[in-house]
Amino acid sequence: MATTNPDIIVLDEEKWSQIKIWGRRIGDFLGLEVYELEDQYFDYIPQYINYLRFDYKTGTFGHKYWGEYRSERSEYGENEEGTTQKDKVSVDSTLQQKYTLPFMKQVITLAVQEVFEKRYQSLRATYSSLEDATWGDQLAESQAYLADSDHETKLIHRLAELRGLTTEQFAGKVVEKQGEWKGKLFDLAVAEQTLIVKLKAITNVADANVFLEDYFGISMSNQQCLNYGRCIENEDGLIVRKEPFKYGIRF
Repeated sequence: MATTNPDIIVLDEEKWSQIKIWGRRIGDFLGLEVYELEDQYFDYIPQYINYLRFDYKTGTFGHKYWGEYRSERSEYGENEEGTTQKDKVSVDSTLQQKYTLPFMKQVITLAVQEVFEKRYQSLRATYSSLEDATWGDQLAESQAYLADSDHETKLIHRLAELRGLTTEQFAGKVVEKQGEWKGKLFDLAVAEQTLIVKLKAITNVADANVFLEDYFGISMSNQQCLNYGRCIENEDGLIVRKEPFKYGIRF
């Protein structure tokens, strides 16, 4: 009887720890984990979990050749004498375009989205749950009161009194605060989409590596660094950066 290979899932395992029991971890990228997971378990993933699902071939080749843009790659193994040896193995360029590049672009996109989701949650955390729950009422009453001071209010005049403000002063602060909130929210949305648009425009693995270096602080290989003019070979034959390298997220 033929067996079916499991699909590949990419997610933040801390958000759904059950994956550690049902899946088999095969790697990780950008703070996200890569697992093999049988089809029947996908139905149990909570709807609030963001994840990527790949067929076995795409996920396996994408994971195996992540960042590999060359026609050859090094692989290490043991020879008959039991010593470690390095061999050059050809990499089919069609694998890079068909599997590796789509895998990388989707995983990087999810990683970008996860970063901005955390920033959004941090922005929301500046307000208490109760303030957040009543904010729509505060804003509606404030806008209505500023338009017509005879408008009957149920909430904002009481909050104004507590803070030693007139209802008009309080309403003005609410509207101002809403504008500040929206400004920060819009900035986050634009920043996220700016990166995603750049990602969508990438057409090869080498450029995906450049994106990872420029925005995630993950250095490209020495050879690619030389090719792109970001490194030089010094008098000792060592490949060194022209500029100090900054690790970590840069957006």
